[in-house]
Amino acid sequence: MQTGSYLLAGTKKAEEETFGSTLHGSGRTMSRTKAKQLIRGDKLQQDMEKDGIYVKTISYSGLAEEAGFAYKDINEVVRAVNLAGISKPVCSFKPIGNLKG
Repeated sequence: MQTGSYLLAGTKKAEEETFGSTLHGSGRTMSRTKAKQLIRGDKLQQDMEKDGIYVKTISYSGLAEEAGFAYKDINEVVRAVNLAGISKPVCSFKPIGNLKG
């Protein structure tokens, strides 16, 4: 939502070792409750829009739960699955918009 994402290609090793499965996100480092304690949704929306990411949400509380700092560093996670040989990064994406319902 805030830090970007990757398109990954699977590998033969993934087919053999993980049933062709790989990550579908970076994973949380903190609970949703903790994230909401650390930032208000309206402040997060303002910060994201300053960074050029348009945000539309129906709930500031729900937006705060998904703050980028509540997740592992996506670049490090992709690096790990690449080193493990189960996914290869094809390209990365920078967020420009987010809809949070």
